Amino acid sequence: MTNSAIITIDIDTALSDSFSTAYLSAESFQLNLSCRISFNQLLFFKKGKGKLLIDGESYTVSPNTLILLAKNQVYSFKINQGLEAYSLCFGDCFWEKTPASSNNCKATLFNAASANQYLKLQKDDAAELNRLFQEILAEFNTADYSNKGDVLAAFLKILIIKIANFHALLAKITDRNDHKIYQKFVDLLANNYQVSHDVTFFAEKLNISSRKLTELCRKHAGKGAKDIIQLQLVAEAKRFLQFSSRSIKEISSMLNFSNPYQFSHFFKKNTSFPPERYRKQITGFGI
Repeated sequence: MTNSAIITIDIDTALSDSFSTAYLSAESFQLNLSCRISFNQLLFFKKGKGKLLIDGESYTVSPNTLILLAKNQVYSFKINQGLEAYSLCFGDCFWEKTPASSNNCKATLFNAASANQYLKLQKDDAAELNRLFQEILAEFNTADYSNKGDVLAAFLKILIIKIANFHALLAKITDRNDHKIYQKFVDLLANNYQVSHDVTFFAEKLNISSRKLTELCRKHAGKGAKDIIQLQLVAEAKRFLQFSSRSIKEISSMLNFSNPYQFSHFFKKNTSFPPERYRKQITGFGI
């Protein structure tokens, strides 16, 4: 297998004011070009069929498919049969312009570990989303004026809330306090997965029991706390293996495993591949 091209898209050079939207034709989706993004991105497919990998997981896309990509995720297209899609990208600094009331929706939808990457929308929902993307694109392409950023931020808030309402998991959320605790866990995990892999560690930080944390995770993400921690570790391990030349020993240490053997056992258990084989199969590189 030949090594695929790898690019990192940086928000400072890719986006004006940390926000951008466009309607992309098939030529925009280059095959086997792996991209790591430093912003959040939505892809709403309108035409064609295709397949893409996100952090090593495969997704099939077709009209009315919505893909949510979180900051630092890696994706590449493997099949492109006439794909066309709306693309909307925004950075954390732009999100700060949106009202705080929409933070719950954004945090849940763009939590990569919760497996909320893929939404296949119903016809009416897709039509509503299509109208929103059209309005946002039209506003984005108007001449600049003093409050244009605020208007786009308001549109973004509406879009994210609408998507959250379409999302089956989020629609089940009834206890806002519980959801806030779950959000805090998501944030803690993003910043501490290299510190501890133990559910108890995170539960103590949140001043709740491990059992309570697991219940909250099952309620809001459909997975237990341990499963979510492991998904985060697997995603980070895949990124290191695919996009760095670090040795298995170095990656093991960076992810806070006791030794390379423990890391290799964990990785194989969760992916069916030893890390060496995964790296070679994905990149064409040996260790």
